[in-house]
Amino acid sequence: MTTSATSGTGGPTENSLRRALRRARDGVSLDVSEAAVLLQARGEHLTDLSASAARVRDAGLEAAGRPGVITYSKSVFIPLTRLCRDKCHYCTFVTVPGKLRRAGHGMFMSPDEVLDIARKGAALGCKEALITLGDKPEDRWPEAREWLDAHGYDDTLAYVRAISIRILEETGLLPHLNPGVLSWTDFQRLKPVAPSMGMMLETTATRLWSEPGGPHHGS
Repeated sequence: MTTSATSGTGGPTENSLRRALRRARDGVSLDVSEAAVLLQARGEHLTDLSASAARVRDAGLEAAGRPGVITYSKSVFIPLTRLCRDKCHYCTFVTVPGKLRRAGHGMFMSPDEVLDIARKGAALGCKEALITLGDKPEDRWPEAREWLDAHGYDDTLAYVRAISIRILEETGLLPHLNPGVLSWTDFQRLKPVAPSMGMMLETTATRLWSEPGGPHHGS
């Protein structure tokens, strides 16, 4: 009998998966290792896990006096900057400094512009500020670096952190950040001012960007 949570192929053992599923069904608090095992659930195991999650959700709604209610959080969209260090040819969000200038925009939204949107969103009942931006644009664009230097910020993430604090303090909205790739240090800088953060991973398939003609080739 093995006591390891992983099999020889690197995935969880059947015993560890069944044990974690049983604890989830019983409503027991799971530790990090059990949660990691459950991330590998597939097929009937995933169906079992989804049913347990649904029961927890329904019990929480029942306890809150809102049985059967599907909840969501209203958010307001704040595109802090549309500059990015990456070149993803399928992206329709990113632009270049020249186009921003011609449209009368700065390299980044100013604090006044951000707070104006946030206050309007709060007045309409929004609860979150969805802050979107390109990934570390100062690494590619001198104009982005110049804007940050002129406004007293070491990098884009320093501005993201500062503007998140102002949104929290001045509007009550909860910042949700999409700042791109983060190091552990970056994450720790932002964690105290952002209840949630997100990063989209479209695929892990190398052929889509490594082979000519692929949808992400050259990106």
